[in-house]
Amino acid sequence: MEFDIALALLAAVIGLLVGLTGVGAGALMTPLLIIGFGISPAVAIATDLLYASVTKIAGGLTHLRQGGVQWLVLRRLWVGGMIGVGVGVTAVFVVVDSQFDNDALRIPLAIVILLAASSLLVRSLRGDSAVLDAKPESDRSNATVTISGGAGIGLAVSLTSVGAGALGMALLTRVSPRRTPPRALVGTDLLFAVPIALVAGISYFFGGLVDLELLVNLLIGSIPGVVLGSALAGKAPARFLGFVIGLALIAAAVLMVGSVFAA
Repeated sequence: MEFDIALALLAAVIGLLVGLTGVGAGALMTPLLIIGFGISPAVAIATDLLYASVTKIAGGLTHLRQGGVQWLVLRRLWVGGMIGVGVGVTAVFVVVDSQFDNDALRIPLAIVILLAASSLLVRSLRGDSAVLDAKPESDRSNATVTISGGAGIGLAVSLTSVGAGALGMALLTRVSPRRTPPRALVGTDLLFAVPIALVAGISYFFGGLVDLELLVNLLIGSIPGVVLGSALAGKAPARFLGFVIGLALIAAAVLMVGSVFAA
């Protein structure tokens, strides 16, 4: 197995961002693997899902020790997320096993990245007031929104490996109780992503789509990065980082679409 220092350093930087903001494991890593390293879309998505699940376990445990998890909201997200994952995994295997070139996966990937970028930019411009000033809703209404939103994110994650971070944070801002601190949003979002990414990634592993050498190189960098980022969460300028990541995601989506026409 060959050690790739460029991949490890890239993973360390993205792991740091994941720990700080809950965003980046799929939204940034997957397009970089496809465009920057020439990895096929199906392999990049499959490998990134396992990379993201391990990375977010490390970050989530750090937040868990610091008490930054909303368990009721998290359980509802998991229920919806697993339903979406089942649908998405089936769809990806249909594309890969059909006559369609799996480069077709670049289009939904670009769309989800743009959605993630939009939610990040809106949250960055609004700040944390969306949670601080949120109007209380009935628990039944909140549960419905949380489960259905989790299902949509699970579908997006399994199809593209993107969405659990930025879209998850946007949903948590909508359904979390008043005055939920940003650290609790990040911690809950990280743990939400773990089982949906893990189940989808294991499914793709048994389908022969995971590149183990690539996975190991990514984890070498990402684990220390996400642990450091999680420890620093709440001390870094989250709004500024979210805005910068949002702009980077827009650029990644444009490049992804451009690569489709260039192929």
